[in-house]
Amino acid sequence: MREKLYRFMQGRYGTDKLNQFIFYVELILLVLSLFFRRNIVINILFYISIIIYLARALSKNYVARSIENQKFIRIQAKIVHRFQAFNKSLKDKQNKYLVCPECAQIIRVPRNKGKIEVRCPSCRKSFDAKS
Repeated sequence: MREKLYRFMQGRYGTDKLNQFIFYVELILLVLSLFFRRNIVINILFYISIIIYLARALSKNYVARSIENQKFIRIQAKIVHRFQAFNKSLKDKQNKYLVCPECAQIIRVPRNKGKIEVRCPSCRKSFDAKS
């Protein structure tokens, strides 16, 4: 049986960061379904997420799954960096922390300078911001 499972999974994509996120969403939906027993929307979302999870994990199309994962990681990085910049701005009263819209790099600028043009040291993209 073990050998059959090994042969079946050979050449499959498996799990990545996006599948881990989908799994956590499944767990949250499962807990919500325990509290809201008759809510059909939560149950449908739960089953859809299971189908997506299994379809991605058992897929043999490495390129498509890898592209999906990279897009997810970029979006996740932008969201996480925005929260980190906001948290740093709350702690530091002399500087404001901004996030580059292109590469999601956190940039420190002096506070109370008005509207300024900021150049990202990482990707060299310029953007306007209020300090």
